[in-house]
Amino acid sequence: MSSVGQASGLSRPSLDVTDERLVAHALAVASIFGTLRAIVGQLSGMLILLQARLARDPGDLPDIRMLRERRDEAVERIAHLNPPLGRTADRSRLQEVVVHLDAAISTIEQIRRACSNEHIDGASARLIFAYRLMQSICDHRIGLTMVDTSHACCTCGKKLV
Repeated sequence: MSSVGQASGLSRPSLDVTDERLVAHALAVASIFGTLRAIVGQLSGMLILLQARLARDPGDLPDIRMLRERRDEAVERIAHLNPPLGRTADRSRLQEVVVHLDAAISTIEQIRRACSNEHIDGASARLIFAYRLMQSICDHRIGLTMVDTSHACCTCGKKLV
């Protein structure tokens, strides 16, 4: 176990990387996870712009329709997950993330019409919940991390194992 896992009190059982179901699940979840992580980031960026009033006209913000399309694709892939034993909570957590993202998207659409601190607080709370759920799914052993550092200069091209 890594020192990070020990420090946080989290212990995860070892993974059998020869289990084909686990490998297939890891690949499927990584794609969904990446999509949802990107949506959380994009919505958070929109919210920051709205809160800072840098986007004087919220209509200048990127089209939420694209985010909804990506969300719909993720929902479809979540429905087809077949998690192996030990990863069964992934599906329900991903579904919960989608619920919070949907609420944040709806609130941001309301902000675009009538910006208020109440709307910003509501969308922010939903994004925080979504982010925390994503963190609860994180498992570096199968490539699920909230920040992708694989291309960062500090890794010198090395893959974290």
